[in-house]
Amino acid sequence: MYPTRFLFGALCAPLLTTLAACQPVGQHNSMPASTQGLETPAKNGARIYFTGVSERGTPLSHTGGPDLGGAMMGGGMMGGYGQWLTCASCHGPQGRGGKHLMHMRVMDAADIRYAALRTMPELKGRQRPYDLADFRQQVEQGRHPDGEEVKADMPRWTMSEADLADLFAFLKTLPE
Repeated sequence: MYPTRFLFGALCAPLLTTLAACQPVGQHNSMPASTQGLETPAKNGARIYFTGVSERGTPLSHTGGPDLGGAMMGGGMMGGYGQWLTCASCHGPQGRGGKHLMHMRVMDAADIRYAALRTMPELKGRQRPYDLADFRQQVEQGRHPDGEEVKADMPRWTMSEADLADLFAFLKTLPE
């Protein structure tokens, strides 16, 4: 009996460790210290990025994204503090993206630092730099600047124009 319990515990320990590491941001004050001292637009953008809540109290909502059985993206979770899904949940605290495990599923999030956005291959040598209109198209409509659809894992977000601009301003502060 004891060897079975030991084996079960040994098998479950890595799983529980992984799940604990993938738990959502749950506190409205869970922004990194590096966001202190940001100017107002970028500061609100950081708040949106890390908490999914705007300083203005304006609503943020999403549609689509990964099908995780409603465990993470279920209804009503974006209504206030303690919501489950934030930009940082997938793109990481520095916006670099990469592969990560979320609810037993491997996801590959894009690097969304401005340094990466302004040089993305989807710009295909156009003369106009990556701007807020391109960002809006990706975040709200799920389309790259060339019109191609972004990955299905990327939710389509709805937020005010001011909040979108603030989020974009924050991404510009992330180190290259």
